[in-house]
Amino acid sequence: MKKLLAFIIFLLFLLLIWFSWNWYKDTVVCCDNTEKIVQVEYGPLIFDCNSDKVITNKLWPEKKKEILAGKKEGKSLLIVAPYFDGEDEGKALIRAIEVAKLFKPELSDNEIAVDVRKAGNCEKTKINLMHESRYKWVTRNGDIEEFFDHTNVHYKYDSTAEVKQANINAYFDDLAKMLKETGDSVTVTGHTDSDGTAEYNMELGLERANEFKTHLISRGVSEDKIKVDSKGKSMPIASNATKEGKKDNRRVEIRINK
Repeated sequence: MKKLLAFIIFLLFLLLIWFSWNWYKDTVVCCDNTEKIVQVEYGPLIFDCNSDKVITNKLWPEKKKEILAGKKEGKSLLIVAPYFDGEDEGKALIRAIEVAKLFKPELSDNEIAVDVRKAGNCEKTKINLMHESRYKWVTRNGDIEEFFDHTNVHYKYDSTAEVKQANINAYFDDLAKMLKETGDSVTVTGHTDSDGTAEYNMELGLERANEFKTHLISRGVSEDKIKVDSKGKSMPIASNATKEGKKDNRRVEIRINK
């Protein structure tokens, strides 16, 4: 009887040890409540939120190589830098110029264009790829001015007649190919300078937009993927007091709808 009791006590002792070890393992060993430092991994390029400094890491050479691989004849690299909460566009322009230096000597000044965009909180967006900066190979010449999210095609004369047709055709070849591959739709909006009545300019802007719609349809883009509009002379982007300003305002804006 005494031996049986001793054996039972021994088993209870082993059971107590087993429960104690599991408690220790689950609550102390694996679940240390002390604060741990988490190392945040950023992308190839970020901006110092307290200065204009551009910061790159070991991932940058490969990312730069990837961007440069998209270069095509007659295209420029558009660098769109962010300005964050509490900043103005001038801050972003400085950042864009600093980023542009990273692409030299591979690219000349004539092969680089810059723009800016609003991007929210600086510290919080550091984890986003390239810290909210954007990169795109664009067409920039006397007729076509391509931005990150839209393109302006300008008119030399106050008519529907386009200038330098070769430039226009090359652009529309690329645009049509992209639209057919992605299935995206596009909005084509005609604009004019200030000469003439509001009614005349609304009609002229619509004629220009429809001309560009015809370009895309002839290249195989489905008609239901193309919306046309006219703003007439109501949305100038330059002064109508000069010939150069009027030429800038005589345009068709093409905007991709993702």
